[in-house]
Amino acid sequence: MAFKVKIDNAGTTIDCAGDSTILTAAVRAGVNFPYACATGNCATCICELRSGSVELLPHGDGALSARQKAAGLTLACRALPRSDVELHWLGEPLAG
Repeated sequence: MAFKVKIDNAGTTIDCAGDSTILTAAVRAGVNFPYACATGNCATCICELRSGSVELLPHGDGALSARQKAAGLTLACRALPRSDVELHWLGEPLAG
């Protein structure tokens, strides 16, 4: 099943399969989403989840704290959409 992911910073909405991370789908769609390791360790792809829900895959302890999760933050590289999602990245986009 595919979900719609609205990326506020990019002014676009992309399709993301439920078995794909939001970061992977964004990069495939040509979005200059900020990221570095893509494995959940650096937190470069940290974003505010404004609506919807994601399943957060395992990630490094220092990348996203329990407090940050409770505040609605997630890591795009480890987030699988479980509904349509709206988010806003907090890092600097990649140079395009």
